[in-house]
Amino acid sequence: MAGTGRVGNLTKDQEAKLAKFKENIKDVLKDKHTDHHLLRFLRARSFNLKKTEEMFREDIEWRATNKISSILKDYKPPEVFEKHWVGGNIGCDKDGHIVIISNIGAVDPRGFVYSVTADDATKLGMFIAQELYRFAKENSKKQGRYVEGMTMVFDVEGLTAEYLWRPGIRMFTDLTNLLEQHYPETIKTVYIVRAPAIFPVAYGLVKPFLHENTRKKIKVLKSGVWEEVLRRKIDPEVLPKHWGGTRVDPDGDPKCPSVIKQGGKVPESMYVKNHFTDEENLTKIVIPAGSAKDLKYEVREANCAIRYQFKTDEGEIIFGIVYRKNPKDKTDISVIFKPEKMFCNVTPADGEVDAKDLGIYIIRFENPAKMTAKTLSYSIEVLEGAEEELEAADAED
Repeated sequence: MAGTGRVGNLTKDQEAKLAKFKENIKDVLKDKHTDHHLLRFLRARSFNLKKTEEMFREDIEWRATNKISSILKDYKPPEVFEKHWVGGNIGCDKDGHIVIISNIGAVDPRGFVYSVTADDATKLGMFIAQELYRFAKENSKKQGRYVEGMTMVFDVEGLTAEYLWRPGIRMFTDLTNLLEQHYPETIKTVYIVRAPAIFPVAYGLVKPFLHENTRKKIKVLKSGVWEEVLRRKIDPEVLPKHWGGTRVDPDGDPKCPSVIKQGGKVPESMYVKNHFTDEENLTKIVIPAGSAKDLKYEVREANCAIRYQFKTDEGEIIFGIVYRKNPKDKTDISVIFKPEKMFCNVTPADGEVDAKDLGIYIIRFENPAKMTAKTLSYSIEVLEGAEEELEAADAED
């Protein structure tokens, strides 16, 4: 029978590799590096000793360089995190694992990115990861046994094309990469609830950054049964009423904001930097005075999205998007983005629009100047869903 790679359930080969791993890293091995801890790294690299040692030594150096052991005490998160981040620790599931509910659809990705400095963005990721690790350690101590992995519930209701914004995706993947690299096997299961039609597109952007082991732990709960699935895993009195349980705050709020941060729109008064600028791999074209350039993109799958970024060398440009279901019928046109003057010679314009229907989407750039040609730099992508479907879970999960 195959072992799970965990203490008390190792094959003879896994036991031998654990012993060899300890020998290989004896120069940096500490008392705190228990077998439970070391096996998390071994499993993360499928018991490949060379890869595991590289990962472990990089982690030791990273922790020392960034003073991770004291970050919860020494680092004060920015105000935007305290007021507008999402999620929280609600307690344990029926197997004793910490449960984190994160209402991702309530976060303001642009506002959050604009409201943290580059240094804060890095340290905040470390702070969040270490906080999750602290939850797990305290839970094991409280239960008097080693409890590994967390159950995470991601509520993605409200997810729109705005969440496909490149810097926002990067913020999420950076945190995920940090967890995978320095806190391996932190996640037991991730349940996705209230997934809108655009969710596969968002997942398609995140998926390349996820380790295969993490992907296998993600389950999308079906509409109409997800509450029952969560109740099977989490006692109703622990689970907030908004997510299928019976728990409410003292004031009766079913979302339990006393333990779960609720996110919300970030006011511009909190912004600490200008709009994100990413001019890598931009295509350049020259638009003569009084002329326009139409860029056509065919959408072959339903529920896609179009992400754009552009800037001019000087002055404004008129930008608009129309949709044509039948490429041959030029009268069959729907306006997706009404033509609008964009002043984007200093800060690029960027955004996302839903491309729910199959057909041709025409992006028009018009130079309103009467005598001056303008150079336009742009990046436009049609974002499709993930290539393979995520594992679904129904009431029998």
